Amino acid sequence: MAAIFINYRTPDEPAYAVLLKQELSRVFGECAVFLAATMVPAGEDFERELLRRVRGAEVLLAVVGPRWLSATNAAGTRALDDPDDWVRREITEAFDNGVRVVPVLTGPTPRLTDAPLPAELARLATCQYLRLRHNDFPADLARIVEELTALVTAPRARSPERGGAAVTLNGEARDNGRVYQAGRDLHLRE
Repeated sequence: MAAIFINYRTPDEPAYAVLLKQELSRVFGECAVFLAATMVPAGEDFERELLRRVRGAEVLLAVVGPRWLSATNAAGTRALDDPDDWVRREITEAFDNGVRVVPVLTGPTPRLTDAPLPAELARLATCQYLRLRHNDFPADLARIVEELTALVTAPRARSPERGGAAVTLNGEARDNGRVYQAGRDLHLRE
């Protein structure tokens, strides 16, 4: 199960979510970071899978950009006010299951306050946030990695030794609980 779940609003700042997924996967490993747009298998019950992944995470990063609060749904009302809004559901599921929620404010997005938030998300305003800005991306990303390293138990991906090759094997047990992996010159037994 992925230790880090990235929550984001598609009409707000999806590029920051994808960059976080890419960079955090490089540091913590591909299977340690979950982004719904790329990781729910075809044919899977996405509702059940998303909520299961939220509950199994150690940290939920809520990517909050300048349009996060004001984004509207298909009915034209503010998306956050809809109990079926996925951003709201994922954050609520995290709070209800003791998953640490870390807002990641992008660009010049101001700190959240509880006034414009639905009651079940009001706690988000008191969560310590991190910043991710295009003009300070390397430093902001380094700070996020440092914070996550202290918060999650996922091992950091290793860099190759000089002259050697790096191999990262990750797996998730499903159904019968068996994971099968194989690689060049590598034999694993059950």
